[in-house]
Amino acid sequence: MPLDHLPADLRFLTACPGCDLLMLNMSAGKGDIIACSRCGTVLHRHKKDSINRTAAHCLAGLFPYFPAMFLPLMTFQTLGMSETSNIMQSIISYYRQEYFFVALMVFFSAVLFPFLKLSLGLTVATLMNLRKFPSILPRLFRLYISLEDWAMVEVYLLGIMVTVIKMYQTTDISYGLGFYCFTALVLATMGTTEVLDKKLFWALIENHGQHVTPNTEDTDEISVCSSRMMTAKEAGLIACHTCHRLTMIPESGIDSSIRCPLCRARLHSRKPDSIARTWALMLTAGLFFIPANFLPIMRVDYLGRPDTSTIIDGILHFFRDGSYAVGLIILSASILVPLFKFSGLLIILVTIRLKRGIFLQQQAKMFRFIEFIGRWSMLDIFVIAILSVLVHFGFFSSIQAAPAATYFCMVVISTMLAAQTFDPRLLWDNCCEKNPGFLDVSSENP
Repeated sequence: MPLDHLPADLRFLTACPGCDLLMLNMSAGKGDIIACSRCGTVLHRHKKDSINRTAAHCLAGLFPYFPAMFLPLMTFQTLGMSETSNIMQSIISYYRQEYFFVALMVFFSAVLFPFLKLSLGLTVATLMNLRKFPSILPRLFRLYISLEDWAMVEVYLLGIMVTVIKMYQTTDISYGLGFYCFTALVLATMGTTEVLDKKLFWALIENHGQHVTPNTEDTDEISVCSSRMMTAKEAGLIACHTCHRLTMIPESGIDSSIRCPLCRARLHSRKPDSIARTWALMLTAGLFFIPANFLPIMRVDYLGRPDTSTIIDGILHFFRDGSYAVGLIILSASILVPLFKFSGLLIILVTIRLKRGIFLQQQAKMFRFIEFIGRWSMLDIFVIAILSVLVHFGFFSSIQAAPAATYFCMVVISTMLAAQTFDPRLLWDNCCEKNPGFLDVSSENP
């Protein structure tokens, strides 16, 4: 049931994005982390001088961006022959082999999205430093957040390292300026993610850079709301999926025209058709997983004789050569991670279906881990993209992609979309419907 009295200003309340628990909107102090007492979701982590450091990291990433994309990364030399490669050539290689979908995914994840992420981050941070808050600013920051999981330059760098370990015994490898620029780009991009404080950015955007304190008459209502152990939905509120701002549910109900007053995202009490869509994407990933692992993913032509290898063949190759660490990395990224994502989401969906209120905190942690690891499965796609350009020595030796590349790329995308489509709050909703007293668990959590 909705609360009888809500504070006039809902900015001082927040709802956990993992379980929808309503609580006081607090910011973490230096060295502190604020987490939900029910599901453990981290709500805020203190980040020093976030705006200036975000602008600096984005600028530091944009400087080496174009050299990193177009200058040679590496040169392979063997028997008097040499081949160089840059990132754009690896995409063109997939395109020339008519793996158009894979070429498009590599272009988006390694070229376009990283550039947009850095450009948007610099734009938003610069405008906020100048105390400029145009109406388009919330949309720009919302777009930045949507690109975070899909910009994968760090996965591409790991692909370069795997390529080097795979080939260093059979060829001479020299590094070009593009490699060092790309490494700088990766470090700056990762640094941007580490220093950006989303909670602070949204608060400044909403308040136009002003620090807002609650009115005296709202203080009691805020304290009551944050101590009732209710969800936002039960209190008659909707939490935005993007900026997490709370909005009162209209008396007429929720329809497609309702948008967040801050970021203008479409508002839903829960993600529409979340369970059905997650099931559909999981089944899609499961269907593609079989050909992705049993069909050849790479073809090696040596002295005119073609030889194909699957993902498992590549893993066994590293184990036989004694490169156990690399073999384990590829085994984890290409096989164990997709299986873990599939089985983890299956457990969560079955729990929701059966309305079982057991191990919910553990399942919530598992889901957050599934969201984090999804992008690293693109490793094999990047490795083949690099090898298909660098190992191209005519009749002597060449490497090309094979049909499993497309299927594997579909597995990665389907599992990532399944995690993004799923609404983890449903896990807690179903259990609370079966056991209304389940919410009162704060004493059991650290």
